[in-house]
Amino acid sequence: MLASSVQATMIGLSTEKLTRDSRLIVMGKVQEVRSHWDETGQKIESTARVQVERFLKGDPLARVLQVVYDGGEVGEIGMKVSDVSPLERGEEVILFLKQGARPGTVYRMVGKGQGKYRLENGIARKSGFSIVGDPQEIDNNIPVSDLIEKIQKADR
Repeated sequence: MLASSVQATMIGLSTEKLTRDSRLIVMGKVQEVRSHWDETGQKIESTARVQVERFLKGDPLARVLQVVYDGGEVGEIGMKVSDVSPLERGEEVILFLKQGARPGTVYRMVGKGQGKYRLENGIARKSGFSIVGDPQEIDNNIPVSDLIEKIQKADR
């Protein structure tokens, strides 16, 4: 098996920028994650089913959404993408979403890993990527209520 590693570095996106670029922002719980080959058979992607508990931006089409992102494992073959923060079954999240390639309730995260906050004990956390620029522009380890307030202000 051939393995290679390249670390991606992204320009940091503020909560305001993420909000403006998102069609939908949701708070919810990941119900399941399944990995599969993409339509071309060239790369692995994962599809997470997310039960929406609260819509923070956008018009709800459904209470359960599918979020597709690059990476995952199919059989004995795995693909990890350095600028993606994978979703995990059972985790509570806030997701900044844009319409995916397939119509309906299939979405992709805005800003790849930057479009995901993991919620733990009232705190919203980001992880799984590196940024260039001022890290203070990125809201991380922020109380969930403060993050929601920033989203609402940016969406006006």
